[in-house]
Amino acid sequence: MRCHSSAMRPAALCTAIAMPVVLLYPASPALGQTQTPEDASLGTHSSTDSSTDASTDPLKAIAVGEQGDDTNAPALSRAQDRPLQIEEVIVTATKREQSIREIPASITAYSGEKLESSGKLGLNDFIQETPGVTAAQGAPGYTRLTFRGISTDTNPYAGNAQPVGIFIGDTPFTDPYIANIVPDLSAFDLADVEVLKGPQGTLFGGSALSGAVRYQLQEPVLREWQLRGFTQLAQPKGGSTAFTYGVAGNAPIGDDLAIRLNYVSREYSGTVDDLRHDKKNVDRSDGDGLRAQLLWQPGAWKLKLTHLAQDFSGDNLLQAVDSPRGPRETDRAVLAMPSKNEFALDSLEVSYDFDSVRLISLTSHVSRDAVFTSDATTSLIGTPPPGYPETAAVLSKVTNNSKSTSQEIRLQSTGGGDFNWLVGAYFFDYDGYFNILIDTPLNQSLLGPGSLLGSNPLLGALFGALGVPNLGSLTSLLDGTSDAKSQERALFADVSYDLLDGLTLSAGGRFYETEVKGGFVGSGLLITGNQNDGLGSNTVAKLDERGFNPKLSATYRFNRDFSIYAAAAKGFRFGGLQALPSTPTNGVPPTFKSDTLWNYEIGLRSDWLDRTLRADLTGFYIRYDNPIITQQTQGIPINYNTNVSAAISRGVEASLLWNTPIRGLTASLSGGYTDAHITESFTAANGDVVEPGARMPGSAKFQYSSSLQYLHVWDQFTLAPNLSYTYVGKGYSNITHDVEINDLGTLNAGLVLGAENMPGKPKLAFNMINLLDTTRPVAGSSGTVIVTRQEQTVYLLNPPRTLTVRLGLEF
Repeated sequence: MRCHSSAMRPAALCTAIAMPVVLLYPASPALGQTQTPEDASLGTHSSTDSSTDASTDPLKAIAVGEQGDDTNAPALSRAQDRPLQIEEVIVTATKREQSIREIPASITAYSGEKLESSGKLGLNDFIQETPGVTAAQGAPGYTRLTFRGISTDTNPYAGNAQPVGIFIGDTPFTDPYIANIVPDLSAFDLADVEVLKGPQGTLFGGSALSGAVRYQLQEPVLREWQLRGFTQLAQPKGGSTAFTYGVAGNAPIGDDLAIRLNYVSREYSGTVDDLRHDKKNVDRSDGDGLRAQLLWQPGAWKLKLTHLAQDFSGDNLLQAVDSPRGPRETDRAVLAMPSKNEFALDSLEVSYDFDSVRLISLTSHVSRDAVFTSDATTSLIGTPPPGYPETAAVLSKVTNNSKSTSQEIRLQSTGGGDFNWLVGAYFFDYDGYFNILIDTPLNQSLLGPGSLLGSNPLLGALFGALGVPNLGSLTSLLDGTSDAKSQERALFADVSYDLLDGLTLSAGGRFYETEVKGGFVGSGLLITGNQNDGLGSNTVAKLDERGFNPKLSATYRFNRDFSIYAAAAKGFRFGGLQALPSTPTNGVPPTFKSDTLWNYEIGLRSDWLDRTLRADLTGFYIRYDNPIITQQTQGIPINYNTNVSAAISRGVEASLLWNTPIRGLTASLSGGYTDAHITESFTAANGDVVEPGARMPGSAKFQYSSSLQYLHVWDQFTLAPNLSYTYVGKGYSNITHDVEINDLGTLNAGLVLGAENMPGKPKLAFNMINLLDTTRPVAGSSGTVIVTRQEQTVYLLNPPRTLTVRLGLEF
């Protein structure tokens, strides 16, 4: 993301509204962006900029004079006469650099630097500040996102793929049809995070049905040494203390080569108590992240090599609790629930600039591996009595490994002018392995892999001939493996033309073909009782689909301060195979089709009071066909996917940003209304009839966010308090409305102290998140116990009140 400041505007404060959310961007230097004193007097800066969200980074904000003001007086004294103007921000959400307010779409951008100073280290800490976006997070790597009410499940561990695409740059991290972990990058040394609402199928394919989240890494900087670091403490109410630290460095190698390294070690606080074993804060965990980039830029060539790796582990990720309003505790778990995951990205981007055309090639390889165990004992017998033996408990262990390779080649115009275009080709190849084991620890210790009988070579050969991995698999409740391959091949194009003075028309499209093939091989008592053809299940299927995703828009600019746009776009998501057996009696179909949607929106953008006040308004209507709905088998609940019903979502989103006449004071307000519901009745797996009008899972009818920021500067020190409030309206956990979620308002406060002219440029930030300690469920599930036939419900709660203290240094 790049923020453009005007000539003769000293160290300009850059601000922007990304429809429909207000954003502010400072133009003073951060890591990856440098200014000399001479540069500051000219208002210039390098091409790698820092940017921030709904409030300016107070330690970078410097007041500005009017455009064309040629006085040499300090910027702060000129600001006493007038409020700051709001300036534009450049993003790459359309795969080209473009002003965020010229893009006929709803885009929000958050700068890494601002997220750092506000103590927000992960995606779930800020994503719901965007109206129309809700989120539920389990363990790190398991986050479920809902954009504009388009969702089929809020369970972070749901097996169906996200409707929202997750990208690092232009590399997709969304699985075709079996959900694996999604990256949750630390904000430290991150350029920005872009949130794109509405389908992005034209440019990003089947990974972005209802929208996309794009992490933009901070690129290496040529001919410059940089070093920075931070440490942060987090202390939640009643939870364990967590420390996080990181270091980043940039090193030039000659004039056209540079390397950038980043390392973060993070602890996650525990907040849930295990009453059965009398242990507190058992869900504490930790992880490490490494990023390395090498940039070589000789002449018209640009080559960028990226390696990124991140891991996470926890000994007992017990997170589901018994009460929707707390306390954060449970006595139901007999077994510990260990979880670990890791992912890695390796990519090579090569581009060459001709006179007015750029050729770009991006080759990426992504690997993800995850293992998590949950306690399914309560599904069988309800809450176990005191002293219930661990060997007789029921564990559910999921192993999910995937590897994917993608190749994109595109040619695009760079000369500007009335006509801009982009054409490209895309190939995606994916291999996925998914295994679910449901059994007792006793059976696995006696007959499973590594046991005396389970490792017997003669028995192994016998059961191998029968198509069963081992005796423990045969006698388990379920041991099933889905081993599948997916491919996507596509051609895409996007063009725009300034037809008349103030009128721009744009159109795009993507021709695609997808293929999914593989099957499910399983054994165990849950399968044997439903099979008539042997000891196991072997379901093999193939699904081929093809289609065209169009995109159309028109923008009319009445003048420099007022514009209106209308847009229509189509998106799709992969269909696929089930991750559990399809048997004659369980009603699980062997495959499910892709789902599609059309998004229509119209937006008004306006600037007032000499561009110190900005007000935007967007209305949207979405038609959603063949939704991939998550259902559960009866008895021990296992998720599966099926296409049922149809849905619509309609709503309004608005935002307001005001740089007030009070020097240093900025106010923002944004909000939205979403009505997302199904339009055709269907019968759920539990027998409930879901009638038209039932709200979609995760959708919140009302949502808003507001903030106040104040900046006070004296001598070489800066003091910046801030206050914000975010509300997410009531929703439901799934399509049958088993659990009410959200109806959640959080008040946050912070104070940032800085000394830009001292050695190391120290910055100390105090933030109190969820100041009032409001407690609500953000996800949950309800079901019938197999033995007792009683209903039981568990809840996943929002984080408690948390104090963070962060110290940052830069050299």
